[in-house]
Amino acid sequence: MKATSQTDGSLRRRVLFVSVASLGAMAYIDYITGTELIFSAAYLIPVALCAWYLGKREVWLMALAGGVVSWLVDKFSGHFYAHNSIQYWNGFVCFIICAVCGLLLWNLRRLMTEREQVNDDLRRSLAELARSTAEIRKLQAGLQVVCAWTHQIKVGDKWMSADEFLTTQLHLNLTHGMSPEGALKFWEEPSGEPQVRERHPAVPKVTVT
Repeated sequence: MKATSQTDGSLRRRVLFVSVASLGAMAYIDYITGTELIFSAAYLIPVALCAWYLGKREVWLMALAGGVVSWLVDKFSGHFYAHNSIQYWNGFVCFIICAVCGLLLWNLRRLMTEREQVNDDLRRSLAELARSTAEIRKLQAGLQVVCAWTHQIKVGDKWMSADEFLTTQLHLNLTHGMSPEGALKFWEEPSGEPQVRERHPAVPKVTVT
């Protein structure tokens, strides 16, 4: 468990480093290309890395960083707009696009992971069902030997009780109760009088039907 957590932490650090480095590289390319080439879509690359390998919080942070960097590149590129608010609007639009695309990709990754987990659980359940079915068919195909005196069941070279046979061979969950015949044996002595009532007169006589 400790080694796995260390591996996950190392992966997160590498992905964060690559995401930040790619954001810087995209900002530099966007700056040197100027306004003649539209390079804003490249800001989706670091967001996509965070969405696929990290989490929702990292997607929001990287989308925000992409919007701010896009605004800074636009500001220092020397391009003039009819109104200064257009620069802020472009940065905000870049942030919205990065956030929406990143969240969609993060949800896609989450759904794929959940589907893989469901498929793994289904495969394990089917394998357990196949194993149990094979064991039951093996028992049904053979002739089970039951002791006429102790009522134990022979499985291979081992004799076991009925409870043990049902739990180990058929994988059943058992509980215990008392049948009417067992209740008669418990309450009645061989003479026919209640055993417990003789020892404790306050206990009423019990009739089992």
